Amino acid sequence: MSIAEKRQVLRAIWRDKMHVEPRALELVPRAVAASLEHIWQPAEMWMQELEVWPLGLLRVWRNSERGHLVFTHQASQYCPGEQPWRKRTLESVCYLSLADVCQNPRQATLAQVNLLDHLLGSDAQAGQPWLSDGAGITPPLAEVGARFVRAHALGYGLEELGVTSPHDYFAHTLWLYLSDAQRLNVLDPLVFKLYQSTLMSDAFWSAV
Repeated sequence: MSIAEKRQVLRAIWRDKMHVEPRALELVPRAVAASLEHIWQPAEMWMQELEVWPLGLLRVWRNSERGHLVFTHQASQYCPGEQPWRKRTLESVCYLSLADVCQNPRQATLAQVNLLDHLLGSDAQAGQPWLSDGAGITPPLAEVGARFVRAHALGYGLEELGVTSPHDYFAHTLWLYLSDAQRLNVLDPLVFKLYQSTLMSDAFWSAV
């Protein structure tokens, strides 16, 4: 993997996919605003979070017309479909709370994984299936989706993670892979091995 190429792709995502609500700093809690030097700092912080993703996955995101990040005072959440943004429309938007970016990156990451889930499943088209529904924008990704559906149906980890839907299970287990891989391997070894050999593997993306 080329570090220079990954940085180039991340710069393109920064340029084309990242947006900040102009009044975000005014509307967040004072403690959050006081911790930030300028309005674009949360986006700069999030750029570091994005470095964990494989280059191939980042390329797919960069090349899509959909899948934007909006840094906001509102709750972190992924909203498929057309979303109003100032004098234009953005399609399939992940809203990232400034408070979460600064204080609770887990919640922000869960929202972003929802975006990536939909993006890999159907290019984040409104009303179309997500990867965790068993879909995929390429045959290898569709196979990943099918394997995830089979693993989710076994029910490992659902009670402990407090989730039931495949979308939530995908988000929570991928977050665990990034933050506590050993725990995920104990909780759901099938999903751990799936992520390790596919979505989080540079070798996998070279063949997609």
